[in-house]
Amino acid sequence: MTRFLHIAISLVLLSVVTLPMTAEAQTYPAKPIRVVVGYPPGGGVDYTARLVSQRLSSELGQPIIVENRAGAGGTIGEEFVSRADPDGYTILYAVGSDLASRKFLTRKPTIDPLRDLTPVATVVGSVNCIVVGPSFPAKSFKELVESAKRNPGKLTYGTSGVQSYYYLIGELLKQNGMNMLHVPYKGNAPVVTALIGGEIDIALVNFAAVLPHLNSGKAKALAVLESRRYAGAPDVPTVSEELPAFKAPLSWFGFFGPPGLPQPIVERLNAEVAKALESPEVSSKIGAVHLNILITPPAQLRSFIMDTSDSFSKIIKSANIQPSDG
Repeated sequence: MTRFLHIAISLVLLSVVTLPMTAEAQTYPAKPIRVVVGYPPGGGVDYTARLVSQRLSSELGQPIIVENRAGAGGTIGEEFVSRADPDGYTILYAVGSDLASRKFLTRKPTIDPLRDLTPVATVVGSVNCIVVGPSFPAKSFKELVESAKRNPGKLTYGTSGVQSYYYLIGELLKQNGMNMLHVPYKGNAPVVTALIGGEIDIALVNFAAVLPHLNSGKAKALAVLESRRYAGAPDVPTVSEELPAFKAPLSWFGFFGPPGLPQPIVERLNAEVAKALESPEVSSKIGAVHLNILITPPAQLRSFIMDTSDSFSKIIKSANIQPSDG
């Protein structure tokens, strides 16, 4: 009888602890929500954060305030949200792929997306491509691969910086037989300028950054990095069509909460983000800036991020890239 009494008391105590959390989730949201973006206004991260947040505000019935806390490659905003109350009223919009790879690239402590944050929802995946100038001799990706293999270390490729996502893609291409010389720049725009000006042979950038030059004929996309052809440029092959072992980690943006964010709130936000992304108003604008909508159910978020992290880890270890002090 004493044992049953202890069990009954434990169940009562458990219900007392979980009741406020459940009730809070049922009434959520009851006040404005703050979405923290770790990048300046005007870029692709900020644009998609505001686009989705505007639709979310209508769905949730509360104002959503987008707050830019830019600096240190997004880490200032990430650290701020990691210390916020886990009540669903302070949410981070971040480059999830950077969160998944950063711990392998620096000796400094980093924000772990699974330990220091709570994954809430994926939003978009960047469409990335391999681009050459109009005078470059290779007119197809197959020809580019053949040229790189015949001339190891002689072709130059530009990226948005040392240890950037595109730099890691360059290392992955190298592991697949394309040994090229890396030339780092500070962002995608300078990479495209260098390509058009003939400073480099190849640019690894996102599709949106180079689109005006593709349309004008000043640049040519030879391949996309995605696992399937991009609907916005169906004639451009994937890298894996020529290099079957090539599998690039996805570059993606998404929402995160502070650690300990209650699961009912995660599920509510995830569902509303999915609805916002599927609305014609939002999906058409995302397509117009050459991004892919990326919807991941709550039960798959952790494994999705772990897979992304594992992919980056393999590239970095195979290339013997040492973490920096920066």
